[in-house]
Amino acid sequence: MKKFLGNLVYLYLIIFIFLFCYTFYRAEFVHNGNQFSYYYKYYLIFFFGAFFWFMVLFFKKKKKLQIVVLFTGLIFLLYFYETIRFFAPTILKSFPIKSQLAKKTKHDVIQELKINVGADVVTSVFPKALFKKKWINENIDFFPLGGVSNAITVFCKEGEKFSIYKSDRYGFNNPDLEWNNEKIFWFLVGDSFTQGSCVQQGEDFAGQIRIMTKQSAISVGMSGNGPLIELASLKEYGLKKKPKIVLWFYFERNDLEDLRVEKYNSLFIKYLNKGFSQNLYSKQTEIDKKLKTYIKLIEKELINGESPINKDSEKFLSFKKILRLKILRDKMSLDRGLDFGIDPLFGKIIVNAKDFINTWNGKLYFVYLPDKERYRDGSSKNNHYLKRFQVIELINNLNIPIIDIHKEFFMKQTDPISFFADRIYGHYSPRGYSEISKVIIRKIKDTINDK
Repeated sequence: MKKFLGNLVYLYLIIFIFLFCYTFYRAEFVHNGNQFSYYYKYYLIFFFGAFFWFMVLFFKKKKKLQIVVLFTGLIFLLYFYETIRFFAPTILKSFPIKSQLAKKTKHDVIQELKINVGADVVTSVFPKALFKKKWINENIDFFPLGGVSNAITVFCKEGEKFSIYKSDRYGFNNPDLEWNNEKIFWFLVGDSFTQGSCVQQGEDFAGQIRIMTKQSAISVGMSGNGPLIELASLKEYGLKKKPKIVLWFYFERNDLEDLRVEKYNSLFIKYLNKGFSQNLYSKQTEIDKKLKTYIKLIEKELINGESPINKDSEKFLSFKKILRLKILRDKMSLDRGLDFGIDPLFGKIIVNAKDFINTWNGKLYFVYLPDKERYRDGSSKNNHYLKRFQVIELINNLNIPIIDIHKEFFMKQTDPISFFADRIYGHYSPRGYSEISKVIIRKIKDTINDK
């Protein structure tokens, strides 16, 4: 046993040397030496780790064994914590507490509505979901950007009730009559915030703007949308209405991450080309048919317990995350710091959108939405958190007016978290949507009056 524990000293020394070399490979070859600010902490940890175990080789046997036992116990505790934290959500879901037993699932709500309302009731479907499942071949097929049209849509839940809305003729969260207006005053593009997660119809940005201004407003926002899909939605549904004001909602947490995925879709990239369109405006019957087929496939998978993801691949990814102590590293902020800058494509998309809107003398406004965690972890005044400074600078250089919700609203609040749903969810409460809508309207009025 003593010999085995003694050999662990050599094993730990080899592991730290290997990790130091691997860090060098990642930093200097994968990232070309451009991410030293991220990797330097790993250089220090693994260098001193290797140095420490080299020194332990010269300790007396008793002391050496004590250190090995202590360190091995520590490693065990770290991986035990990581494993428990990783699988805790799955374990807890299998043991619902009493208050959860009576709560309805999304499927329950949909089935109940089908019986009571007797209308077309569907779950919400997002472009990102179709893209991630690779269910659509972008080379030969059209790609829906909205949901099922004229249907009771069960959206999401952040609190006691599911967000439910009646979709318009193109599957978006608007009263259908809005499309009867020859011209639209307000046109909103964005992701789940713009779609209205997870409030009731009329409590979203577009709904609040309609109420406060008495002007027409249409939202084509859908959950998971990134900059390329947002550009596509603008071009497919904005041209015929030629809105006076276009609000481009940018969410700092994931919009740039979404772009890293979207840009590999050959169809989405085509929207950078002048005049490209899928003519989705005239294909809603085909879109509804396609989306309803997709919904049935998803329901079948859920009923049969099938997973759309390869289970072997899923197990490997889970093992890899645990091995890398992903949760623990995130808690210790060790995984923060990689800075890839802003993809030049993002700037091209914004310029493309601006030029497109200028063809009918419309006006583009960039609405910057901050992440809730900014106000939890002390980053509220950090201008470089989630590339905020770089994004703001880019948009200013493009001469596009910015409505900075972080600066104009949240930084003026004594309790910014109170404007998020139940103080724990990532989207706004009805009050949050309402107050932010007031800021947007006021800022645009100020901009117009200054001219």
